[in-house]
Amino acid sequence: MSRNTIFTAIELERQYQDKKWGSVFDSKNTPNDWVAYMTKYLGQAVTLPWDDVQFRAQILKVVTLGVAALEQEFYAPRHYDEISK
Repeated sequence: MSRNTIFTAIELERQYQDKKWGSVFDSKNTPNDWVAYMTKYLGQAVTLPWDDVQFRAQILKVVTLGVAALEQEFYAPRHYDEISK
């Protein structure tokens, strides 16, 4: 699969995620939230019996969540960050 095809798939998934959740929801995510979301989909990527279609679909979600996380200029504070101030 070419990079252009992959980048197009990421863009389409990102549009889907943005339409479903929106930027307001994303802006309320802490760094821990982003990692938890990605971990959830990583866990779903490996199946028994092996399913390469499922693997690729879940990895696409993880990569696209990474893009969404990188789009944020600021992240919501984690509760223990507020306590330590």
